[in-house]
Amino acid sequence: MFKRIHFDTVPAIDVERARDFYRDKLGFEVERDNPYGESRWVFMRIRGADTLLHFDQQLSVPRTETPALVLVTEDVDAACETLRSRGVPIKSGPDDAPWEPGTRWAMIDDSEGNLVLIQTIR
Repeated sequence: MFKRIHFDTVPAIDVERARDFYRDKLGFEVERDNPYGESRWVFMRIRGADTLLHFDQQLSVPRTETPALVLVTEDVDAACETLRSRGVPIKSGPDDAPWEPGTRWAMIDDSEGNLVLIQTIR
């Protein structure tokens, strides 16, 4: 019935700051960045991925213990080292996941306060 997810949305207080964080710190590519009222209509893409990430401007981003976004990497430990070198604090991990044998994980907060889970699935 369905072919794929076109995009997913995460809240952002400052859409341009979120765009810059995901581009400069996480390595996403800007797919689209257009004016949209007093904000921006921004879509980001991981190179080679079909699903886009969209930022929805909000007055605040609620703090939750549930990740707003889950990213997969070949090596979460190496990814954390790269993120640290780019000035991104690692909130927790990297560590072995008790919920899934063979999975390693870490968590960061993005520029807007969204919790992001990064994992390597073996």
